[in-house]
Amino acid sequence: MALSVSALTVTAFVSGSTTSAAAKSKSAKVLKTTNYKSKHKVHVRGGWMYSNTKLTHKNHHMTKYLYTKFYATKKVTVRQANGKKATLNYLRSKNGKVKGYVHSTYVWNRWGYGKYSVAAYRKSAVASINQDRADQGLPALKETAKLDKIAQRNSDRMLKDGKKFKVNVEGTPHAGWIIDDYIAPKSNPIVHYKNGSQWGEGSDNSWMRRSDINRDIGAIPYLMSKKHTRIGLGGTQHGEAIYMFVLLSND
Repeated sequence: MALSVSALTVTAFVSGSTTSAAAKSKSAKVLKTTNYKSKHKVHVRGGWMYSNTKLTHKNHHMTKYLYTKFYATKKVTVRQANGKKATLNYLRSKNGKVKGYVHSTYVWNRWGYGKYSVAAYRKSAVASINQDRADQGLPALKETAKLDKIAQRNSDRMLKDGKKFKVNVEGTPHAGWIIDDYIAPKSNPIVHYKNGSQWGEGSDNSWMRRSDINRDIGAIPYLMSKKHTRIGLGGTQHGEAIYMFVLLSND
C-alpha cells in the first residue's frame, strides 16, 4: 500500500511539472486593454470562455449559453501562442455566475431578445391581417377577449406540452385555427423582432407568404375567409422560441 501511494505521489508531481511548463510556454501575452465606460449588453454565438488572458484554461463552451444575457466590460488584444493577434471581450452573465474572456468574433453587441409584449403582438397582427382583408374587399375581423383567452391557453400549452400538444378550442363554434411556432436554431439564436409590434406584423407577413414564400399556404384560407368575423390570438415567448395560436370564428 505504501509503494502504491509513493508511486501516485511521484506521478502527480511529474504531471504537475509538465503541465506547468506547457502552460507557461503556450500562454498568450496582453498587448492592449480597453475598459468600457459603461457595460455593453451582448450575447454569444459559440466559442470558448477562458478564465484569464493567458488563454490557458477554458471555463465553458459557449454553445451552452446562447440564450444567456451577458455584460461586456472590456476588450483585450493579445498575442496568442501561435504569434497571431486576437481580440477578446471580458463577459459577465447578468446573474454573475458565468464570467471570463471570449473571442470577440463570437460576441454580438446586443441582447438577442427582450420580453415581448403579447398585447402589442395582438394589436399589430390584427391590424396587419385586417389590412390584407381590406385589400381584398373583405370586412375586418373583430378581436374578442374570449377568443384571445382561448388562443392564449393553447399557445401556452404548445410550449408546455411539446409534441404531445392537442388543440382545445373549448367548444367555440365554427372555429378554424392556425398553429405556428418559431424556434431559432442554435446557429442563429436571434428572434428577428425587436418588439411585440414587429412580432405581430412579422407573423402576418409569414402567414401570407410575403416573407416566407416557401411555407404552406394553409393559413391564408382561414385569415381571408369570408365566413370568419372574429379573431383571437395567443402568443407565448420562451427565450428565443415563440409559439402562436390564432383562433377564428363566424359566431
